Amino acid sequence: MSTHQPGTRPRMSQSVADGLVEQVEHLIKSEKLAPGYRIGTKQDLCERYGVAPATLGEAMRVLRARGVIEVRPGPGGGLFVAEQSPLIKLAHAVLALRQDGATVNDVLEVLDALDEAVMRDALAYRSDADVKELQALLAELTEVWHDPVAGLHCNWRLHRRIAAISPNEVLRTFYMHLVEYIEAESVGATTTNFDVMGFHPDTDERLQTHKDLIEAIVDRDEPAMQRALVAHRTLGR
Repeated sequence: MSTHQPGTRPRMSQSVADGLVEQVEHLIKSEKLAPGYRIGTKQDLCERYGVAPATLGEAMRVLRARGVIEVRPGPGGGLFVAEQSPLIKLAHAVLALRQDGATVNDVLEVLDALDEAVMRDALAYRSDADVKELQALLAELTEVWHDPVAGLHCNWRLHRRIAAISPNEVLRTFYMHLVEYIEAESVGATTTNFDVMGFHPDTDERLQTHKDLIEAIVDRDEPAMQRALVAHRTLGR
């Protein structure tokens, strides 16, 4: 078992569990640990990183959801490096974009290109339950639209919920991770992150565009969807 010790401490903006997730991911990447490698038991990791079992449990849930680790019970069990699926590798490639210096505009350009496919799937496959949740999110968005923080987060929650309708796992996964990237890069920043001439994300006109998108999904109105998509496009406006 590796004797690697904790690296950098979590940043102040992180929870202890977030910091632990970052350190375990760094351990696997920096030491190039192969799938099936036994990282250690839960007790080993609590002692190694100086965290409580509850904190470790929280970090493990995130790591398992990301496909980074698998947990095996019984004698000889513990935490092991997981064999990552192509979709998980794709998600990690998106997350690594920040380190490679990709700008928000780079990601927005791709997101704009994917919007039509995501919205078409939402229009075709939405259920009554989807409609109810989308309308509730739209009502919330309307209330917080001009709040620079709450409006931002609610807007991206709405986009993720629309994408969740798609049965195309690759499209859904890629789109959601791009949204998460843009949202993370935009928190606490001004609209200068969106370096598009004449673009203002919190105008009443843009709110109406989101209302039009949801209405088109609800009504399964493809021409209305096309008009709303043109108005919604961030780049090239």
